[in-house]
Amino acid sequence: MVDERATPTSAPVTCPWCGAEVQTLGRNCQICGKLISELPEWAITGVEPSHALLSTVRLRRWRLTILVVLVFVLGFVFWLSVPFIPDPVVLLFKKPTSDLTSASLPGQWSSVAWNLGGTRNIEDFSRQPKGQILWSKNLGNHTYGAPIVVDGIIYAGGDFKALALEAQTGETIWEIPTPGRMNHSFAVSDSYLYMGLSDHRLLALDRRTGDTRWEFFAEFPITSSPIVAGGMVFFGSSDRFVYSVDAATGNLIWKHRLNGNLRSSPAISGGYLYATDSDGNLNILNARTGQTRFRFRTAASASDAPTVENGLAYFPSGGRLFAVDAEARTVWGEFEFKKVWSQFYIWQFPGVPRPPSQRGERWRFAPEKRASRGIVASPAVAPEALYYGDTAGYVYARAVSSREELWRFRAEDGIVSSPVILGGRLYFGAKDGFFYALDRSNGRLLWRLSLSAPIEVSPVFAQGRFYVRTSDGRLHVIE
Repeated sequence: MVDERATPTSAPVTCPWCGAEVQTLGRNCQICGKLISELPEWAITGVEPSHALLSTVRLRRWRLTILVVLVFVLGFVFWLSVPFIPDPVVLLFKKPTSDLTSASLPGQWSSVAWNLGGTRNIEDFSRQPKGQILWSKNLGNHTYGAPIVVDGIIYAGGDFKALALEAQTGETIWEIPTPGRMNHSFAVSDSYLYMGLSDHRLLALDRRTGDTRWEFFAEFPITSSPIVAGGMVFFGSSDRFVYSVDAATGNLIWKHRLNGNLRSSPAISGGYLYATDSDGNLNILNARTGQTRFRFRTAASASDAPTVENGLAYFPSGGRLFAVDAEARTVWGEFEFKKVWSQFYIWQFPGVPRPPSQRGERWRFAPEKRASRGIVASPAVAPEALYYGDTAGYVYARAVSSREELWRFRAEDGIVSSPVILGGRLYFGAKDGFFYALDRSNGRLLWRLSLSAPIEVSPVFAQGRFYVRTSDGRLHVIE
């Protein structure tokens, strides 16, 4: 029987019911007898429209849920990565205008720890000193800033003054007043002399005349010795910020807040800035942008600047010497997780194993017979060994690869300043008032020179001579 409501068509079609070909739309199939009409797919397949709609809604909900979860995961990853993403404003619009650096050239000592990594390891020199005083000069009340020596001129901080002295004779070339005691070293790059002051200013002077070229104001007094690298001056203030300013203009490039104050100079190596703070942290930042790469924590205040060499960053904290992977990178939330883990371990919860050591730590050393403060000064580091002293008067030589102690030597009083490596010799000062020269292969004493007052400031070496400050306010030149 033909459905009168259907409109026949002469175009042949295939029966949707049995698959018979050459049938007519709007008429019954000649094979199965069923009406061939234009029906929706759901009517042919037997799936009711409500079920199809429900399936579509469910599919859309699943897609929306997956999208929301994906957006959340990507947002969380982005949030974790924000501290490590270079600031595009700094990269694009705050570029240094020069390539100035305070890395020392042969025969000079132009920043506080000789080179940017702070190793105090000098391999290119003309002669070993014999332990004779060339001249001594009273600079007034004692301060703790080590002298800087460049092109035959000594730059030293005094009590409410900064001076430039002729290295051969000690005669004053220029002198300027300062608002406080100069307890930090200067830095020299090209014709610039950089110094931090207690009145919040970082000054860039013409090192030949002492005239001010530019000044930068921090929020609080400057608390560290500056260093210069890549056209930027890096220093710290008691506002807990590390600053980077253009070495040629004094314009701010970036600043980064630490957990404590930066009280010693930072170090630069491989494009990263290494800085210790009064809260006991070693901070590793991107030197160009100031972004955090890593933070290593200790239980006490870090007492001196880091030394970076051999893929490690060495620094003293709480009387101990720490060696940390210089390439370490923070895994966000790892420290907090391990902190909770450690607490459960301390409470002796059943089945809780001992937590692993903090990321990046390679080793730590504490003297066997520690005085009240142990190791307080940064080590001097060569490719094969490192050397450091403690407040009990011991000097230690330690192998870099095996970490074993090579030898030890004991002075008559504590050592609170860093030694200097000069070829096959090690030089250091002690609170007993002696300046020592040791054979660094075995620790044998070669000579010592009495300077009649405690030595609490690290010695510097330039043009074949050592420049040593003593606590009676004198500067001694030893050849």
